[in-house]
Amino acid sequence: MMRFDGQVAIVTGGGRGMGRSHSLLLAERGAKVVVNDLGVTMAGALTTEAPAHSVVAEIVQAGGDAIADGNDVATPTGAQAMVDAAIARWGRIDIVIHNAGIVRFAPFGEMTYEQFRSVMSVHVDGGFLVARAAWPHMAAQGYGRIVFITSQAALSGIENNANYGAAKTALVGLARGMAIDGAQHGIKVNSVDVMALTRMMEDFFTGGDESRPDIGAATGARNWWEQYVRPELVSPVVAFFAHKDCPWSGEIINTTAGRVCHQYLAMTDGFTDLDLTMESISENFAKIGDSQHGQHVFSHTNQYLQLQLKRLVEDTGIEAIPSM
Repeated sequence: MMRFDGQVAIVTGGGRGMGRSHSLLLAERGAKVVVNDLGVTMAGALTTEAPAHSVVAEIVQAGGDAIADGNDVATPTGAQAMVDAAIARWGRIDIVIHNAGIVRFAPFGEMTYEQFRSVMSVHVDGGFLVARAAWPHMAAQGYGRIVFITSQAALSGIENNANYGAAKTALVGLARGMAIDGAQHGIKVNSVDVMALTRMMEDFFTGGDESRPDIGAATGARNWWEQYVRPELVSPVVAFFAHKDCPWSGEIINTTAGRVCHQYLAMTDGFTDLDLTMESISENFAKIGDSQHGQHVFSHTNQYLQLQLKRLVEDTGIEAIPSM
């Protein structure tokens, strides 16, 4: 059985929904857990710290070890405080699961800067800050696992949520850069692209309007969602990529309703023209968009550059770039 005995984890947004499920599974598998949760509404309004304490009570009752944390992950002092709490209690930090998030629905033409920044702050600033606070401890011990929870909205988009899509996409880029920097320290960083029926998904059903009828209930789809798209089917994926045996770093893993797959970056074969014009782009647009051929995976900018240079030489016959 894959376990986390002797390891310490922080789960942001760990008091409800997917975060609760992640916290409980990590604790069940032996991890000591800092359950961080402000107890906010999905729009970010403060309510109560009770969710974090409730999850901690569940963990302790089951024989585990956990502490509740009510600090704000989106502030430097808050992120540092939750890492300090883990170090003070257990002397180490091995795992960071950045799950905390909010949504602020608005059509882009009506979206305010505050609606944009508030979402970016929790998702992106929060991910950076908590990972940055944990990083020196992980580097010193030569080991760490960081998992950012992202969303299909990051890559596919969803109406009235350009801010959310931007935030989740930013986390993917942050994770890829961190993975490269973390390799020499034994730190692996991945993004898990998830969908599950949580408070956030409830808001997607209603468009964030509490007065609007629940589309899922109205169509009879809610029972299906509750059965197949529950958070408990996401947590094993998150836990696997937080485990010492995780083989990947810098990757995107997609999971919904028990299905797990790899999302990756690719390029079509496209075309090359050393006398490139707008017209030649128009004439060759079918080649540019032909996703059925020549998809090349790359996981580092150097790989991308090498591929582009290789294709340039093949397509044009020019001499290869001299070795540096």
